[in-house]
Amino acid sequence: MIKVGNCGWGFAPVKAKEKGVKTKLQAYAKHFNVVEVNYTFYKVPKLATVTKWREEVDAVTKEFEFSLKIFKDITHLKRFGKESIPVFETQSKIAKALRTKVILFQCPKSFTPEAENLKRLEIFFKNIDRKDFILVLEVRWRDQWTEEIVNPLFKELEINQCVDPFRQDCFYAKDIIYYRLHGLGPRMYDYKFSDKELNILYKKIKDEKRQVYILFNNFYAYDDANRFTKLVVQNA
Repeated sequence: MIKVGNCGWGFAPVKAKEKGVKTKLQAYAKHFNVVEVNYTFYKVPKLATVTKWREEVDAVTKEFEFSLKIFKDITHLKRFGKESIPVFETQSKIAKALRTKVILFQCPKSFTPEAENLKRLEIFFKNIDRKDFILVLEVRWRDQWTEEIVNPLFKELEINQCVDPFRQDCFYAKDIIYYRLHGLGPRMYDYKFSDKELNILYKKIKDEKRQVYILFNNFYAYDDANRFTKLVVQNA
């Protein structure tokens, strides 16, 4: 199955004017079946807030899925240190309230695959309570995070690699395929994918047996995701 959506719903050009729709999130959920929550990367929302988000989309469809981008305190500030383990406990409560299946960890660009950082990842992922979730890690600098490093590491830690498929290959995906598309060129977020590029993307995943997530994270994310959804439906 292919799930398509955006990294966040705040900028989606949808309005709460449709029948049975009261909020922008509900309007978004009428168009897509997944969203990656980016808000949680910057701030820790109240449990009541995320519970409300879940209730809002349940009123539209109970099949809607929230994936969760983990709080930057874990990845960027504490950099997967031992002190970040209890932070994950708070995040897991938020994820459970959203009925989240997939949790995304995004490494900072400065997090290179040196021995100390690899050890931090090992300690973190082997000591958190993760049984309810599928964990995905996005590492940057493809010239450093090579297949020889990623494949055995991710296999040992039982995590999945997140990539932008137009920028690098996915070396290890145990459970799911998780793509975040940022755009191309020097101003990558200010990029609109062509129909040709969307067709290339579809051909890359059309025969995939695992669950596939396609999350657009560019200024034209809503339009790109909408066109890609139509492409998937047409070829179903």
